[in-house]
Amino acid sequence: MGRLKTPLLLQRGHPKCDRLGRIKKLDLSDLQLQTKDLDLKLLNRMKQLKELDLSDNLLERVPEGLDLPCLQILKCSNNQLEDVTPLQQFAALEEVDFEDNLYLTVNDSYKISSLLPNIRKINGKETASLMNHVKILNRELTTRVTAYWEKNYQGQLASGAPARDVHKEFVKSAVKDVRYGPESLSDFTQWKVKMIAQQLVTSKLTRKEAPSEVSREDDSIPETSTGTPETPATPVGASSQEYVLKLSAFKWKKRLPSDPPPCKRARPSPPPQDSQPVPREPSLSSRSSSSGSGQPVLVEGPQGEMDTEGQEPMELQPMHFLQCHSKGNSPEDFNTQLWACAFEPTCSDSTGLPGGASQTVATCGGEAVCVIDCQTGLVLHRYKVPGEEFFTVAWTCLTLVTQDGRKKRSSVLAAAGRRGIVSLVHVRAGFCYGDIRAHRKAIAMACFSPSQETHLFTASYDKRITLWDIGLPDCNYSFRPSQLLMLDASATPLRLCLVPSCPDRYLLAGCEDGCFAWDIRLNKSQERRDFEMVFLFPQGPGQAYKRVDGLGFVSEDVVASKGCTPGSICLWSWSQSLAGRGDEQRVTAVILAQLQWSSTEMPYLTLSTCPEKAFVFCGDEEGSVWMYDVRRCLEQQRPLQAKVAPTKILRWPDLSARGQKMNKTLINTAVADPTFTYLVALTDTNIIAIWNKL
Repeated sequence: MGRLKTPLLLQRGHPKCDRLGRIKKLDLSDLQLQTKDLDLKLLNRMKQLKELDLSDNLLERVPEGLDLPCLQILKCSNNQLEDVTPLQQFAALEEVDFEDNLYLTVNDSYKISSLLPNIRKINGKETASLMNHVKILNRELTTRVTAYWEKNYQGQLASGAPARDVHKEFVKSAVKDVRYGPESLSDFTQWKVKMIAQQLVTSKLTRKEAPSEVSREDDSIPETSTGTPETPATPVGASSQEYVLKLSAFKWKKRLPSDPPPCKRARPSPPPQDSQPVPREPSLSSRSSSSGSGQPVLVEGPQGEMDTEGQEPMELQPMHFLQCHSKGNSPEDFNTQLWACAFEPTCSDSTGLPGGASQTVATCGGEAVCVIDCQTGLVLHRYKVPGEEFFTVAWTCLTLVTQDGRKKRSSVLAAAGRRGIVSLVHVRAGFCYGDIRAHRKAIAMACFSPSQETHLFTASYDKRITLWDIGLPDCNYSFRPSQLLMLDASATPLRLCLVPSCPDRYLLAGCEDGCFAWDIRLNKSQERRDFEMVFLFPQGPGQAYKRVDGLGFVSEDVVASKGCTPGSICLWSWSQSLAGRGDEQRVTAVILAQLQWSSTEMPYLTLSTCPEKAFVFCGDEEGSVWMYDVRRCLEQQRPLQAKVAPTKILRWPDLSARGQKMNKTLINTAVADPTFTYLVALTDTNIIAIWNKL
């Protein structure tokens, strides 16, 4: 397509007329237009134009200098746009659609909301909550930039340093050092920090205005809170504090897989009482009704929590209680079970928080997978598949190739569950780009290899673990997954983890009938393998516990596992267990310590670990989270004989929902980010609880 001409504009314009100045709607879609083909002189004659459709072209940018004062609707989906800031020239713009532009992400939605005060819809979605979030971010960033100026640069200006040098250095330093919000919004927040810093310095160097007057938005806009407590957060258990659960009414439906999902199946009933129990999918109905709760000998803490006597006190502040997995967004849904969560990794070339820190977490349960900012409590993305029940989520960082051949690292989320299908979601683009039909039965667990970014392990109720190479999607999100290995188990595998010291050689799995290890080296010939080792744990008289439903490495060598011994969590050494093994298949686990835990017989209350801080976490049937600082255990030269009490038991808070007390709930899992800044707990009652470590 060449440069635009008047006859084409008249042909494609509405209403039909002989003058460009009378056209109110113009359709220039699917013409293979490039930016250079847009004739500004012709377009600027269309002063009454209200709707412009530039979809399905080859535009690299929206040109500056378009004088369209009445433009209210702009469609530019499926192009090659890289920047949305030129849209600020359309002051009357109310709706914009830029979907399917590879280089544009959720950050650009935030930029548009910040630049265009009249915007009502972005990519077909209402912007009320987004505009409010932008306001909150702007207010917090303004406060932080102002404080950064006062602490580091105000004195330089007062001492007579050259104003131009101070201006330049401050803006550059603020963009680098001032941080707030999730990693997925780092591009927007840095862009906003730069704007705020420039405005602040300009006011200081010219009018000498107070910092508090710089870049303040209109405070008359009412704020809405999504998934946050209605009262200020204080430590859990304070007698005067009651928290109110807020329904996160997030109605943004993600793109669904092309194949229609099957109808929702009924939850599995309890297994028959015979000598061969049937493996079952984790659900409330599959849990034993007869259970008890452990009563460890501990000292009662000041806030209704428990701290081990002699341990340094550890404070956690409740931040958010979310109900964002509700079926049909119903506030009455307290039946959806939440199963797994995982923090987004920091990609190597990311500009996010340092040291692997992350405040973005993915949660799954029911028909939805949610991506949540732990700091604000906002649901950033929600991916929904009617008829599905998601059991697991896992993150990886992939090297994606853009249409112009550039390479870019980006987080990809894998989610799977009852249908046996793995959904791959490019989170920053807000797009589920494909499915892998991995198993014929439900998938209980999925995890990525820490050394091979495209290698994904899936564990299914078909008693198999499969290693997939999910491939790298091209610029059109086309990808070719391939099956590399199939590992046979004798019962359902529930938990997976790669051995940190040799992640390409051994996979460890907690199963319904014990703990097993497989050789996963790809240089071996057979593509289908049986387990290489089964680990044996000590059991008391009359005990027949074999299920391992909690598994994780606390260090490169020490494993935390739960299930074989009731009322406790085992810490055992991988290397010491294998030291005298020889060629034996049965390996006795060398126990280093046993952590005291609830004596409940309920299965599937899984544990998690934070190796960077040497912590173990596990929820119980009463709504409490048991936390263990195991650094001393790791430093011990000999196994500890006595059970180790938890460092803290975090009690379930006084929570109200729909006017009713939510006093107790099952904690299916509790996970901390690598720096142990946030702790996220998922429940059987459709509640996500988020704490902040002080």
